[in-house]
This record gives sequence, C-alpha cells and structure tokens, in this order.
Amino acid sequence: MTTTSGAPKVYMGSWCFTFGFERPASLETVIKVLSAFGFDGISIGAGFADHAPVDRFPDKASRAGLVDLVHRHGLEIAGYAPDPYCMPWATGDASVLAAYETYFSDSLALASDIGAPVMRVDPGSFGPLARDADYQGIWDRVVTTFSKQAAMAAERGIVLLWEPETGQVFVKPSEIVGILDAVDSPNLMISYDFAHAQAIAVMGHNQVQPVEKPENGQVEFIGMLRGRIGDVGFNDNDNNTYENLFGSHLGLGRGTLDLDAITAAIIDSGFRGPWWGLDTIPMSPIVWTDAWNGLPTVRALLDRHL
Repeated sequence: MTTTSGAPKVYMGSWCFTFGFERPASLETVIKVLSAFGFDGISIGAGFADHAPVDRFPDKASRAGLVDLVHRHGLEIAGYAPDPYCMPWATGDASVLAAYETYFSDSLALASDIGAPVMRVDPGSFGPLARDADYQGIWDRVVTTFSKQAAMAAERGIVLLWEPETGQVFVKPSEIVGILDAVDSPNLMISYDFAHAQAIAVMGHNQVQPVEKPENGQVEFIGMLRGRIGDVGFNDNDNNTYENLFGSHLGLGRGTLDLDAITAAIIDSGFRGPWWGLDTIPMSPIVWTDAWNGLPTVRALLDRHL
C-alpha cells in the first residue's frame, strides 16, 4: 500500500454519510456527491445503510455493475469495508467464529470482484475485556484468525487493514503492536485513524488498568507503528468520545488535533499513499459540509508534508 510515485489520491468511505441521519444517504447518492465534490475515490462500506453487503451484490454481474457505476462518475474504488462489528467472533463460541469465517470469505470475494486494493478487518467483539476473560485464549484466536485472513487476502492481491478502535478488544498501544508482531505478515497493516488514535494514545479510552498512554501521544504511537501503516483516515477530535464508544470524528479544524504534526509523523513512518482517506463522521448531516471543506484541507496537508 505504500508507494512513492504518483500524485496522492483522496477518498471518503460511504459509511461516513449514514450515521446520525434520519434518512441515511444511499450508496448511489454518496457516489454522486463525492464525484461532484472532486474526490478521487470511494471506499465502499458493506452493512452501513445496506450500501454493499454481499447479498445486495451476490454475483460477478452485479459487482461489475457496481464498478461501472463508480467509474462512470469518475471515481476509483479505494477499498471495501465489511461491518466491523458484524459478530463478536473474538469472544464468541465456535459457532460464531465459524459464521464469521464464512462472512469474511464472502466479503473477500466481493472485494476482489470489485477490484478493491484493500479490505478492512477487525476483531469484531466490543471491549474492553472483562477482568475474568480468557485473555490469552482470545488473544490467540485473534492472532490465528488474522494470520489466516492475511494469507487468504494475499492470494487475491488484497491488503488487509485493521483499524483499531477503542470500542474493540486489545486497544492498548502495546497490544496493537503485539498482535502485528505475532501475525508477522506484511499483508496485515494498520488503518491509522486520527480520532481513534487520539482515544488510544492520549485518552487511554476503554483500557483495562493500567492505562497505557505514550508520553508523546500520537506522534510516539505512530513511531511504534513504523512501516506498518497501510491507510490513513483524516479527521479531528477534541479529546472526547462519541457515546463512550470511540473518539469523536469531527470535521478538520473543528477539534484540537495538531493535524500537521500527525501528518508529518505518518509520512516519516514510511507511509506515502497512494490513497488517503477523509474519515469525518460527525454523526449528523454536517458531514456534507465536513466533506466539502475537508478535501482541500487534506490536499493542503499533503502538499506541505508529502
């Protein structure tokens, strides 16, 4: 996912336009708006407002139609994102894990058919873990499953992106790095989301004691992930969470993050694109404004630092 050639390209995820709406935007509407706003691409969400689940696009013909729709509006497909909390496979019983494995395989086939270069993957279970949970058993299940998935995706030429959120299990900086070390595959990378990282590295949100907060916050956390960032989600945050689930995803300039310092640190860590995501999810229709204003801000940040 890291390259040093070509102009940087900016996408938004279709899911950004579903949360907090009385009537969530359809996938078709999002495609048209991102095209009109001047984005280069779209990452397509699965279960968010029924945008692109497998049962909506069940075969190659329907998937070819989806690709054609995106391309006719001058966009590229930057990625595919199954529902991150579709089932609690990390902590559930064997039947839940088996159902998830089928879901993953079906999702990977869809991602391949639409030409997505990356696909999101997550532990699936909400955290934090209970104090009496089988920590090592859950850890081993996540490592084993991620390892199998990384190999499966590599066979299709797709990079897997884990986007750590503080609503998940294993959200301490050392746990995130530890899972990457244990999986030890170049085909499992981190999708680095500014707001989620603020909740992880600065707020220590949803961590079981003792809390881990790197002294230099996000910049130090990014250094821990050197060479392992495969995607970036730009947003802002004001050191608050959304309903105690994860870091609030504000429009750029509406929070307190040092966007220049974070962007520079990510580039210094080795990530060069080609895709960069604007992942503002204010949980309200103001996301349309955030998208319009955020695109030139992202381009200006990349112009300064890339």
